[in-house]
Amino acid sequence: MALHLDPLPDDPDARPGPVPWDPARPLFESGMIGIGTIRMAAGHSEMNRERVAYVWPTVSFPRLPYTVRFDRTELVQGDRNTAVLTSVGSVMRRVSLTDRGIDSVWMDVHPNLLADMVSAATQSSRDPDARFPWRSAPLPTAPLLAITRLAARLRKQGGVVAGSSPPYPIGSVGAGVPTPLEVEETVLGAIGAAVKSAAAAHAPRRRRPPSAAQARFHREAVDEVRRQLAVAPADHHGLTRLAASVHVSPFHLCRLFKRLTGLPIHRYLERLRLRAAMEETVETRARMLDIALRHGFCSEAHLSNAFLKEFGTRPSRVRG
Repeated sequence: MALHLDPLPDDPDARPGPVPWDPARPLFESGMIGIGTIRMAAGHSEMNRERVAYVWPTVSFPRLPYTVRFDRTELVQGDRNTAVLTSVGSVMRRVSLTDRGIDSVWMDVHPNLLADMVSAATQSSRDPDARFPWRSAPLPTAPLLAITRLAARLRKQGGVVAGSSPPYPIGSVGAGVPTPLEVEETVLGAIGAAVKSAAAAHAPRRRRPPSAAQARFHREAVDEVRRQLAVAPADHHGLTRLAASVHVSPFHLCRLFKRLTGLPIHRYLERLRLRAAMEETVETRARMLDIALRHGFCSEAHLSNAFLKEFGTRPSRVRG
């Protein structure tokens, strides 16, 4: 079931009919999951509009950085290292952080399956309401690669009709079409990994918590640094300048960033670069040297070695 968003009604008691968000393109739908893409130019009429998410809970893997204002209060930033989790009924407003707009792969899941995932990840009783207890999750490497490759295959075939036997692509029949079983298993694995990652990232820690004002300042400082890295990952980013831009010392920024993201700043930046390079490698036939230089690597060998360390395989092995 594809992600749909309703315009927020002026009358809070009104129940508007389902209005699909035009830029959202479903690639596969079944009785348990859906997967698709959303690509929206920065000047699109739907950008910055307040919407109500409905139908099924959704996990988004952003390819370009953006922020989401949930329920008119909580601000969440998504990028190639951070998945965005949207519960049914959430009021949301997306804002692109670049002039390139929004580009994201989304996956939704039946509420009953989400309830099982959350219960297993938090080791708590099953909640039939099936809402995400969190708004974001550090994006694990393996499911990101799997979903990027799956989405590329589905886009190439024009999507797959769930339940057909054999599975016929929506556009035209061709070799290499993923079966519904493969799609469902891959998507469920990716959503489960995101839920598990979110639970671990938001688990209580044995340390004196900062005050509410301090916590907000820390989060805003780290989010601003994340924004700068995600908007221009191929650029040179110096620690002194990054720290000065958020009015903290370099030492304090390093501690804050790792505590709130789980990664040192240089590893976070390297992951942004590697994931952008991985997407281009999977989806294009560009020369590997050009891809390497475009994404901040000094040579093809530099990219290949870093790619192997991150994804467990060489770039040439992930091309379709």
